[in-house]
Amino acid sequence: MQDLLGFEKMVTPIVIRILYFLGLLVVLISGVGALFSGGFRGILTGIAILIFGAIMVRVYSELLILLFRIHDNLVSINQQMKDRNPSGQL
Repeated sequence: MQDLLGFEKMVTPIVIRILYFLGLLVVLISGVGALFSGGFRGILTGIAILIFGAIMVRVYSELLILLFRIHDNLVSINQQMKDRNPSGQL
């Protein structure tokens, strides 16, 4: 609990995963809506939304998660450097 209150542990990766699934739901609803909007153009638009929308939501979510993993790795490196040199100077 202290890690959470001291901002040592990030909550945002969990939120990003939730937003990913919500984004997929929006893509699904939009794609199905476009599929049934009528005509050949609606079908092509619906398929494009389903394919490229899902890919783009995934890529965006992965980029956000990547930023937090980079942060975790930098914190780990920082801790290792402090353990190596207890005086705090590099």
